This record gives sequence, C-alpha cells and structure tokens, in this order.
Amino acid sequence: MLSRLKTGLLAVTALLGCAFAPMTHAEAPATQVKPAMWVIRDADSTIYLLGSIHVMTPETPWLTPAIQNRFDSAQDVWFEIPDLDNKATAGAIAQKYMFDPQGDMSSGLTTEELARVDALLKPMGLNAAALKAMRKWAVGLIITMQEVNQLGYATDTGVDVTLMKRAREAGKAVHGFETMDSQMQALVPETEADELTALRATLTDIETMPQDLGDLFNAWKQGDTEALTRLMIDKMQAEDPKSYQRLIVERNAAWEPQIEQILAGKGTVFITVGAGHLVGPDSVIAMLKQHGIQAERVQ
Repeated sequence: MLSRLKTGLLAVTALLGCAFAPMTHAEAPATQVKPAMWVIRDADSTIYLLGSIHVMTPETPWLTPAIQNRFDSAQDVWFEIPDLDNKATAGAIAQKYMFDPQGDMSSGLTTEELARVDALLKPMGLNAAALKAMRKWAVGLIITMQEVNQLGYATDTGVDVTLMKRAREAGKAVHGFETMDSQMQALVPETEADELTALRATLTDIETMPQDLGDLFNAWKQGDTEALTRLMIDKMQAEDPKSYQRLIVERNAAWEPQIEQILAGKGTVFITVGAGHLVGPDSVIAMLKQHGIQAERVQ
C-alpha cells in the first residue's frame, strides 16, 4: 500500500486538483527534519537530488536552510512531472484512465467488500453506486486519499507542490522526467484482475494505514534510507512484483539517462522525485553508480 500511495497520490492529486484539504493534526514532538539528499558533481555541473514525500503535515518544518540554500542556488529544477497543478490536463487524463463508461466498478466484489467501499467513501458523500463508471484502481486511490486526509496529511503542502510553486515564483526553469500521461500509464494495473487485487489490497491495508504512514513519514523526516527501503521497496517487491517493475524499475531506468544528460551540461540543478526512487537496489542512485556516476549523500 505504501508504494502505491507514494506514486498514486502524486498523480491523483493532479487529477483531483488538490481537492482534499488538511484536517486538524496533532504533530508529534518536534524533531530535527533532515530528508535524504544527494549531490553529483563534475567539473562544471552540480546536481542535488532530494527524495520527497507527496503528502505533508502542515506543521512540519521540512524546508530546512540546507534544502532552501541548495534549491536557491539552482538555475533549473526537475520533478517527476512538470505540470502537477495543471487542472486542464488533469481533467483529460482523468477521463482517459480513471473512468470506463462501459464498466462496472462493483463487478467481482463481494457484498461485504462493497459495503466496506461505501463506508470508506461516505465521508466524501460518495458510494460505490455513484462511482460505478470509475475503474477499481482509481476508487482505491481515492479511498487512500480520504484516509490520508483523515490522518491530518495534506497533498497541497507536499514537497513537490511546494517546490514547484517556489521555482515558478523565482523564475527558475521547471522540467519533468515524464508527462502526466506517461505517469498514469505506469500507474494503471495491466488487467481487470490486477485492478480487483489492488482495490482489495487497499481495503485490507487501510486498517494498518495510520501506523504504516506514520512509520514512513518519520523515516522520511529522518532521512533513514534503510527504513524507507524496507517500508516501500522491500514491501512492494514482496507483495506486488509486477507493480514494482512497472512503477519503480522501469521509470528509474528511464530517468537515469536523462540525469546523465543533465550532468553533461553546466550549472546547478535541483532534482526532486519521490524518495522511493532514490533508495533500494534498483534506485536511480544505484543505476547512476552502475554507469560510473557517484552520488554523495549530503546533510
């Protein structure tokens, strides 16, 4: 669930226009926030890579001086997608990937599962019947977003959205490794059976979501790459290897040569992508190392 959450919230946030507002959240006792960051250098280039998390508690002081100073020094900034807040594009993508007018979202679900879906959608004033034309995987992500909101996390204050706004305000050039369309292609399960499995996994995982998301958030705040690997990468590899290949490995492999091209240029560049793409054996960091490019961890 955590890996689907990490990638899915970025796409669905764009598709729904950041419609979920944060609820009151009691922040844990203050601790030093030090997300994992790396730097790559050659004779005339510096590239900073920040592992982000796509949801945030409004009280978390994550934009530290170390992050801010390196971000300010960059002429160009890169994200997974460059137009996360483009509602016009998001609406078209939603119609293309999240809905099936000929389908029936409830098909294959038991009476008990449908009742559970209804209960989880109720806080939004929705139910399974109202979302009949929506694909199962999309319903699962909407349920996840609702639960994330209930726990006090918000998408509109996430690292990606915040830095994208700041980049535009500062007149920096904003780039993306992929498009909203290509990201959604990767997100969508391959078969109807896979969609049913994904929705059922959401209905099961939602029970442990408070603890799971709390563990993930704390690991991110502390820059604990071993914990992030265990919570996202190892779990996804074990539970859903097809999605791991599609969402992590294939996308990382597509981004790595683009970073090589950036390094071949000049100047300072700041890259922000989901933390799950920068940890584990198939990470962007590991792939760069295989091509002779060493990324150094910085504080």
